[in-house]
Amino acid sequence: MLARMMQVSENVASLTGQAGANRGQFLAHVAANREICREHLLLQLRVSHFPPSEPGQFVQVLCEPNAASDASEAAIAPAYPEVCWEAGTAPPMFHGPDLLGAAPYLRRPFSIAGRRDDTVSGYSEIDLIYRVIGKTTGLMAQLAVGDNISILGPLGHGFSLPQEMTTALLVGGGVGIPPMIYLAEKLRRQKVKALAFIGAQRANLIPLHITGTVGLEPALNVREFAAFDTPTLIATDDGSLGQKGFVTQALQQYCQSKPPNGAVVFCCGPTPMMRATALVAAELHLPCYASLEQPMACGMGTCQSCVIKYRPAGAEDWVYKLTCKDGPVFNTTDILWQ
Repeated sequence: MLARMMQVSENVASLTGQAGANRGQFLAHVAANREICREHLLLQLRVSHFPPSEPGQFVQVLCEPNAASDASEAAIAPAYPEVCWEAGTAPPMFHGPDLLGAAPYLRRPFSIAGRRDDTVSGYSEIDLIYRVIGKTTGLMAQLAVGDNISILGPLGHGFSLPQEMTTALLVGGGVGIPPMIYLAEKLRRQKVKALAFIGAQRANLIPLHITGTVGLEPALNVREFAAFDTPTLIATDDGSLGQKGFVTQALQQYCQSKPPNGAVVFCCGPTPMMRATALVAAELHLPCYASLEQPMACGMGTCQSCVIKYRPAGAEDWVYKLTCKDGPVFNTTDILWQ
């Protein structure tokens, strides 16, 4: 276990965070941290020379407000002393403040919801949308403009756009909605038609700004998607907004009534939702790609905590894949859903 911890520390230290790198450790300055809806907030981080990123990629956040301004290794990852003990005796116990303190010990992964780059200054503004449900997100909610936190990224592989695609169907549920916003931006740049299907348990848990009437047909009624010319259809489990039921039902009904030619499905959200989306896409004979949400400790493939069972077409047996390093985006037909 100690060796694994030291390897994580070495991997983190090897990231430069300098211009030209494809990922790195960065000191991020809080530009905004405001409520979107009940339990959801938008955190905007200003980062210098953040590497190019793609929708579906993520960052690992260490919520240690006002980290050292030089973003040194000590501010990014704890130091692990060499520990030895005699055979036959109990191993030593760790009692350091990093383990017993109130601050989270490990980083947490958050999908990138969008970014804006200033090519003159070299600064980028990164959007993260999060739901306050635990220790890390509780501390994140307390961040004020001007605070500093450490981020690691961009990590993983994002969404690729098939050349034959003419329409993109974006399916997002809960905190799986942010990468769909970022993807909608890319699709508009590529001049690909897109429709967004958004699901939540109830209206006050939709982390978006509703700007118009919400009905049973896609419309430009959500600020975040309308900015990229993407009509949105909303479904809530309790029917408090939009169509009543699961977002996968809304997707299925829409596609059955208006079969989209050349459509590809992209999704992110709770695992049961993504599994159901994959089934709907299979029934409709549509390609489907999911950005998986798995528990992660390191985000770089070292801790081996985010494995999934994977069997690509034509393979005789399945293998393990790491969500953080091999994904998080996978073709849903290759995933053995648990």
